[in-house]
Amino acid sequence: MRKIVVSNAFLEEVAVLLEEGQAVRVRIDGQSMFPFIKGGQDEVELVPYEIGSALPLWSVAFFKWHGNYIVHRFVGMQNDLFCMMGDGNLVQVEQIKENDIIGVLRFIYRSNGTCQDCSNSKWLMKGKRWYKMRRYRRYLLPLCRLIAKL
Repeated sequence: MRKIVVSNAFLEEVAVLLEEGQAVRVRIDGQSMFPFIKGGQDEVELVPYEIGSALPLWSVAFFKWHGNYIVHRFVGMQNDLFCMMGDGNLVQVEQIKENDIIGVLRFIYRSNGTCQDCSNSKWLMKGKRWYKMRRYRRYLLPLCRLIAKL
């Protein structure tokens, strides 16, 4: 596995490596997946996504949307489109085709040395519960950020 620490401007290289079948470990920037991924702190391991394979509901995918590379949660299907939403987003949902998915989040490596298995059913259910509480995120996200600072 090749380890790269990059900003969003260089995620094209990550996409190329995933398309070549390599797993990639990167430090994610941004807050769109907070509180599950802390931007600038946590590293994630992405593995290649194989077109036609089942993408588990509530898993997190690396995909291209309107020219940008994004890491967001798979929250459902609408017609033949995959609906993706960041855990730190209030309303934005991206709709993408399956061939826009490049990789799937496999592990989160926390700054405290722990590792989260992102295929774990308990972790996926936490993502589901968080998605169901999206109308309360306006209040929950600032509280989560305050707790994370402690």
